[in-house]
Amino acid sequence: MQRVMRRMTGAALAVLLGAGCGDAFTSRVDAVARADGYELGVEPMAELVATGKELPLRRDVVEEISSYWVDYIILADRLASGDSLLDSATVVAAMWAEIQQEIADRYHDQLIARTTEFDSAQLDSAYAVGRHRLIKHIRFGVPPDASPVVRSAKRGVAEDYVRRLKVGTLAWAEAVEANEEPPGRAQGTVGVITHGDAVPPFENAAFALEPGQISDVVESTDGYHILYRPALADARDEYRTELGLRLEADFNDSFLSTMLDRWDIEVKAGIAPAVREVGSNPVRAKGSRRVLGTHRGGPFRVSDLARWLQAMPIEIRRQVPAANDSQITVLVRTLIRNDALLHEARDSGVTISADFVEVARDGLRRQLALMSALLGLPFDSLPAIRALPPEARRTLVAAHVLEYLQALAQNKRRLQTVPPFLADELRGRAEWEVVPAGVERTLERARRIRLALDTVPSNRAPRPPDLPPPVADPQGDSGAR
Repeated sequence: MQRVMRRMTGAALAVLLGAGCGDAFTSRVDAVARADGYELGVEPMAELVATGKELPLRRDVVEEISSYWVDYIILADRLASGDSLLDSATVVAAMWAEIQQEIADRYHDQLIARTTEFDSAQLDSAYAVGRHRLIKHIRFGVPPDASPVVRSAKRGVAEDYVRRLKVGTLAWAEAVEANEEPPGRAQGTVGVITHGDAVPPFENAAFALEPGQISDVVESTDGYHILYRPALADARDEYRTELGLRLEADFNDSFLSTMLDRWDIEVKAGIAPAVREVGSNPVRAKGSRRVLGTHRGGPFRVSDLARWLQAMPIEIRRQVPAANDSQITVLVRTLIRNDALLHEARDSGVTISADFVEVARDGLRRQLALMSALLGLPFDSLPAIRALPPEARRTLVAAHVLEYLQALAQNKRRLQTVPPFLADELRGRAEWEVVPAGVERTLERARRIRLALDTVPSNRAPRPPDLPPPVADPQGDSGAR
């Protein structure tokens, strides 16, 4: 532990005293970002961007890196100051996406239980009525270009099966097993069907069967079939399961489609440009109050969209700026429906359990451990860091955050952002800003630095900026990203 502390303290002093980096946390004039008393100076930021050869010298790149710095510095400061960030309020805020999914799942399960739970009498009645039929079948596939001779031979095989099944010399399970064609062997059970599910020849035959009856050979475009409707006594558990799955699927389709009317969901016209801007700059969009649509529970704003987009995979978020107007309308309508669904769940009294809060807490603890380690402040070092005088502790935090950004710029570490909902929660508790004028000054200075580096004679290596000594990655990170 003492060796770790000496190494980290040495890194902090190197950044604080090193040439070109001394103003990173002291200047209140030439800063590109500030957060809770910390400052990121234009000069170290410009060197970081300029020496990151794969980093484009663009305003949005400087803004994005500055935004990372804000999140990292607030997180590291809170952990180094003794806040575990694992209190219930923080867990609920930081794990927003997981908790909303849990609420939706609990509400869905509650509704499905009402729809798919039935007693023996109800099951008997459903089977006797026959609107939802359990059908088993054997298929004898025939290629579309098969000759009449091949088709006739295949039909003959199917008819022989039917004859033996009906006289009782061949059991259904034996017939399924004996069929040599893989598609036939794999399709012993179709499941529960209702009218409109199958092609007419198949459906007509299925709904002509009485319980326990086997059909004649049925011809379809892909071959020949034998259908079997088992007696309920032989398939009670299977029918209960299959009927439940079918009713659940039917319920899901009808429930979601009726939400648009039940909740008066409306998408405003002309919202596409604003939505594309959210996809391009979600951090800025979080403060927007523009209304994109409404439902019975209230307006759906740009800030709400930005929050929902944070919960989506990055591959989907990246598609938003290039989406057409129709795709954007569908996206916003779907998210308004999700928002309304959560309102409905809460109105119905659905809450998360204490057990799930603990699951979420464990998930957040793992995320914090990863971020802390990547920043060079592993959990086992935090007690010693918290014992430092406040100014020394802040110097250490600032040094390691800058070091991590420098390593990212040089492709020596992998990028790991602060989980977005945790970042939102931490920013909400802090005073912070990314300074527009500082971004411009950084960009100008970075261009000059890179130009100077690019014009150094080939037989003379450029002098790198003064950096703190590298800190070993506690996760064994190779530096690739």
